[in-house]
Amino acid sequence: EEQVLFPAIHGGRLGAPVHMPIRVMMQEHDDHGENLRRMRELATGYVPPPEACATWRALYAGLEKLEAELMEHIHLENNVLFPRALNG
Repeated sequence: EEQVLFPAIHGGRLGAPVHMPIRVMMQEHDDHGENLRRMRELATGYVPPPEACATWRALYAGLEKLEAELMEHIHLENNVLFPRALNG
């Protein structure tokens, strides 16, 4: 993003020139979403067992926060930035 898409947008190269980088980034976002889903599954929905220590609880809280922030980032790019870049 920082190396390809943002310089193109800043330089006014919108529409077709950014189509392929955006397609690649959207595929990466899909992959990240699947990885996050799997991480949540492995971490039992980020609900630690009753006997979990403070470190375990902090880890799960941090993972849940990471997921939320990454999903917000993906949402903003997919639904705000990318459409604007494609439509000029």
